[in-house]
Amino acid sequence: MVMRRLFFTAIALATYIDGSASGAYSQTQNSHQVQTQSARQAPTIEALINSMVNYHPYVLAINEGNYQAAAELEIARSSFDPFIEQKTKSRVSGYYDGTNLTQRFTNPIEDFNGAVFGEYRIAGGDFPSYEGDYDTLSGGEASVGIAMSLLQNREIDKRRTELRNAGLATSQWQALATSLINGFVYKGVSEYIAWYESASQIQAVTELLDTASEREKALVTRVEKGDLASIVLTEFKANLLQQRLTLAELKQKRDMHAQMLSFYWRSPSGDMLAINSEQPPSEISWPYWVGNSQLVTLRNALRNHPELDVMKLEQQVVQNKVALADNALLPKLDLTASIARDVGAGSETLEGTETKVGLSFSYPLGNRKAKAERAQLQSKQRELAHKLTSTQQAIEQRFEQALVYWSQAKDIVALQSENAALAKTLSKVERTRFDAGDSDMFVLNARAQNEIKAKIKEIKAKVDLLKAELMLYKEAAMLYSFES
Repeated sequence: MVMRRLFFTAIALATYIDGSASGAYSQTQNSHQVQTQSARQAPTIEALINSMVNYHPYVLAINEGNYQAAAELEIARSSFDPFIEQKTKSRVSGYYDGTNLTQRFTNPIEDFNGAVFGEYRIAGGDFPSYEGDYDTLSGGEASVGIAMSLLQNREIDKRRTELRNAGLATSQWQALATSLINGFVYKGVSEYIAWYESASQIQAVTELLDTASEREKALVTRVEKGDLASIVLTEFKANLLQQRLTLAELKQKRDMHAQMLSFYWRSPSGDMLAINSEQPPSEISWPYWVGNSQLVTLRNALRNHPELDVMKLEQQVVQNKVALADNALLPKLDLTASIARDVGAGSETLEGTETKVGLSFSYPLGNRKAKAERAQLQSKQRELAHKLTSTQQAIEQRFEQALVYWSQAKDIVALQSENAALAKTLSKVERTRFDAGDSDMFVLNARAQNEIKAKIKEIKAKVDLLKAELMLYKEAAMLYSFES
């Protein structure tokens, strides 16, 4: 019951983050929700993650779930709190006028479903013979005793099961919180590197456009002198316009990701922080680099994946319930023992020390309910075992897929870097040939376009490698470790 409430809370949180992140871009006009500082420098990735896990309301909501699980554990522990009770009986009319007052202190103990108790009784007036047990000497009767179960409830009972399962629910929530926060960090960092990709591409294209603009001035001079036909300048300007359109599209993409990123970057008060999208950091301090040693660590982490921990803990919860169901099939045999002594004046029959031992026995014939519950729970155990195997295999498969993508991404980076260098060389050579009159504007424009495309693809390949490394950490649930 505890984990079910926490599970639905987790679903609500996941739905919240998906809806909130997708709606962040539509809040551009809501300037009161975002601190708009015109020159705010973008954070490093570590600073971004720190703000997310410490100040973001999504993570704060997860923390509250942990507090709720801890409170449920305290509630379960309270069933073993000592308590005091008092009973008073008095006849207000009739022949007899006896009054009896009983006070009892009871301290439950976990072992044997037991309890120790101390009791004090005092009575006054006259009682009928069939209520002689109420009578005491003038100073009252003091007694101590113990109660315990000898068969059913001896090893396990409902209270102890609830206590154990409440402790497991707390551990389950911590594992679930780790999984939730890892997914949240993945979304935030993914948005960051998507913005960084666009911003880096803009810088590269801008540099090439600045060079092209200088070349345009030289062409204008040559056309004015009559060294070139005006159509050559027109073709160059058309190509330059295409490059500027590419730049405009990249800026649109960059600004969109910057706006989305503000949903994840938070101030200590929890407010969204605006990012100056035109000032990307020169160094993002990438914390998720992958090498051979990191791969070993990531593979080892798969065995302790929080998704598996949640299911393993759920298996323990069901195992406790199975033990409780087995317990219900046992006969009920309870023992009670007490020692009592009256003090003061009164009837001689009440003097001296009195020792009492009591046994109670019961067993329902048939016991179909307990048998059905045990069969149901045993089926649940088999179900969880199958799900655990399936989940473990799915995690390993996702990791292997991410590993293949990462390996390919490294090769693509090398090829794209080589392609960009070659395109730059060809474009430079073509400009030299054009200046010497050995080429035409059509080929020159094609080389320039290829240089820009190759540079954009090179940056994309490098960012795709970052995404591949990020995915490896995500699948191993090592982006962030939740601690209560």
